[in-house]
Amino acid sequence: MTNEITEKAGYLADAIARSTELAELRSSEDTMAADESAQQLIAELQKAQERFMTPQQGNSEPSEADKQLVDEIETKVEANAAIAAYMKAQDKFTQMLDSVNSILAGAIASSSDGCSCGDDGCDSGGCDTSGCSSGCSCGGR
Repeated sequence: MTNEITEKAGYLADAIARSTELAELRSSEDTMAADESAQQLIAELQKAQERFMTPQQGNSEPSEADKQLVDEIETKVEANAAIAAYMKAQDKFTQMLDSVNSILAGAIASSSDGCSCGDDGCDSGGCDTSGCSSGCSCGGR
């Protein structure tokens, strides 16, 4: 069984590597890396965030000016087209991975609830039609 799982995990990894979500993420990342204004904004945001976090590490509150500066730079970052495209692509990729994880978690949770699935569909006494559609991957049901 372990070989089958490893083999199917390899197929899944290949499918993810070929996904449009990953291609868009990589493309938008390259575009953002080549955009000097985007890189400058990211560097400014990192510096402002460091100034904002430093007082918190010493158990004190950051200044209002530091808070305001971070907010202003975050607004500029979100308005940058290259950064916005990257963030959108990152969200789509994360959603795809979350969906995959949810399917895996659902199948694992269902199998511990008595839902056992074979290669040829749901085992008798395991999943019923509603069980299969609710997360148990029973032969495509």
